[in-house]
Amino acid sequence: MNAVHDETGYTITRLRAVTARLVPVRWHWAEQNEARIAQEWRTARARNPHLFDGEVLLAHGLGEGPAPGEALDLAFMPVRYSAFRAFKAAGFPDGFAVNAFPAIAPRDQAGRFLLGRMGAHTDNPGALYFAAGTPDPGDVAHDGGIDLTMAALRELAEEAGLAPDPGALDPHWQMLRRGGHLALIRECALSLTAGETARRGEGARGAMAMPELAGLRVIGEVDALTDPALPDFMRAYLAHAFAGTLP
Repeated sequence: MNAVHDETGYTITRLRAVTARLVPVRWHWAEQNEARIAQEWRTARARNPHLFDGEVLLAHGLGEGPAPGEALDLAFMPVRYSAFRAFKAAGFPDGFAVNAFPAIAPRDQAGRFLLGRMGAHTDNPGALYFAAGTPDPGDVAHDGGIDLTMAALRELAEEAGLAPDPGALDPHWQMLRRGGHLALIRECALSLTAGETARRGEGARGAMAMPELAGLRVIGEVDALTDPALPDFMRAYLAHAFAGTLP
């Protein structure tokens, strides 16, 4: 099936595979905006002292990306979180760097999805989405390869205390892209209902010293997708998943 163009502005493309590797390069936008990055970071830290300016990985040089049904090969560069944050706030303006991140979409046999609500101490408090995260240097293997599936499963374990069988993952990815924002989603078939999985996850989350999530939420096709806590890419994915119109 060809790519889907959603009303939110995202193009949804089914990919047969995604590979990634570390390819450090100079990022001119960050070099040219050092003062802006520093000022925005000071402001952000004043509002939320829990923020940490560690390294994350941004994709680069992607261009138009692959055709539907093809493989996606991503190159990533390490950047400071403060620079990534300012770049995202500016709307991904340089056409070079891309916020590419993997996510696992847990779904039960009744078609319901399990989402997490971000905690008040995070940089996206209250937001509702699948366990996801921008890759970081800890996801890079000795040969420079980056396993985005394992990175997404790590996020699911760290955020929701869940460790699904990798064999339950859909073999294909759904790529949702709007400009410099690129979500890579793999669906995971739950062996339990989404509600039962959520209860197990809440038990694990309650044992965490500082859980990243404020809670877990189940969403099914009868639920409205108008909650402003749902980012556009989540509304696009869920709407097409429930309608059976994903590529």
